[in-house]
Amino acid sequence: MPNPLILTRVIHLAATLLASGTVFFAVLIAEPAFAGVSGLLEGERFRRRCVRLTWWALAVAVVSGAAWFVLLAAAILDVSVLDVGSHGGWLKVAGTTLFGQAWTVRLILSVVLAGLLMWPAARWLQVAIAAAFAALIAFSGHASATPGLAGNIHLAADMGHLVAAAAWLGALPALALLLSVAHRRKDATWDAIAIAATARFSWIGIACVATLLASGIVASAILLSSPRDLIATSYGRLLSVKIGLFLTMVAFAAVNRFRLTPRLPRSLGTLVHTSLAEILLGLGIVAAVAALGTMEPGGHVHSAPVEMPQDAAFVHLHMPEVMADVTIDPGHPGRAHAIIHVMREDASDFPTNDVKFALDPPKSTAQSPPHIATRLPDGTWRVDNLDLRAPGVWTIRIIVATGAPAPAVLDGPIVIAR
Repeated sequence: MPNPLILTRVIHLAATLLASGTVFFAVLIAEPAFAGVSGLLEGERFRRRCVRLTWWALAVAVVSGAAWFVLLAAAILDVSVLDVGSHGGWLKVAGTTLFGQAWTVRLILSVVLAGLLMWPAARWLQVAIAAAFAALIAFSGHASATPGLAGNIHLAADMGHLVAAAAWLGALPALALLLSVAHRRKDATWDAIAIAATARFSWIGIACVATLLASGIVASAILLSSPRDLIATSYGRLLSVKIGLFLTMVAFAAVNRFRLTPRLPRSLGTLVHTSLAEILLGLGIVAAVAALGTMEPGGHVHSAPVEMPQDAAFVHLHMPEVMADVTIDPGHPGRAHAIIHVMREDASDFPTNDVKFALDPPKSTAQSPPHIATRLPDGTWRVDNLDLRAPGVWTIRIIVATGAPAPAVLDGPIVIAR
């Protein structure tokens, strides 16, 4: 059964790229192509088609974005999907997390863009808002969790990557629509429109491919610990699939640019089919990107501290607003203590005055009462006198006061050896 979060991300990303890409195509490619051959009446009809396509894409983006928000909020709040709206928890997610803030801004942008489509004179404002609508998805990915200067570079690269993907992949359905109309009409005016539009799309496509390559290299350099990750880790192998699909798309685009475009209008039918093939490849890339966003890349793996005792147990717990490194020493049955380092995304100490720690034994059906942790001079927190009665997979819970009405709760498994 497909992962609901991945499926929702696929639908949302595809709808976003389609909405933004259709706006780009209508303003940057179709409008000049129609005007250049005195096809203003045909151009107005095609513009209305693009407006309807954009509205449908925005509607799907809003609905899928809401589903994505609910699924992620449920994970953050550790509640069921049905309970996300209870006690104002969704407001906390929307207002205090980068994902929630970006989601709110993008929701507003989608409504504004839908309205502006009724105002043709605002075409450049439409382009700007469509670009922002696509670019802000970067705040829901790995770039928002990358600290420091590298994080800023990563975020800028991802934003450029998304805008370029919208301008190329997201615009392909509108291009295929224009070419199919020209192929059916078979008259001189539409032949000239198809030739002009294809020529403009080719040059914009070259710029987009260059941007995608450059930004993809930057992001990969940050996310991968080494090139070996491309074959040695699940994240890297899926990234390799994405790269393969991208290179196949580039090959199709090269055939279109250097073989089929010079033969227009005779090659219109073939160009429609290759454009559809590019769209299918692009959907494969979107699916890969959606899955990659839920996986931990090699460059983000949190290793145990070098100074950790050899027989200690270690786990890293992570949620959007706070993360924690937990070391239990010794990591086998008996009396033990825990050291907890509570951090922000950039690995700096998280500002809190209250940390509680709970440890549930294997196969336990009830939650153990939490211990109050003691803050140490180095900023970490310690809990003593833990009773590890048996080996196995225990469950850790870290309860961190954040200043909000509800504390942040991190939980996850830790292995206690024999």
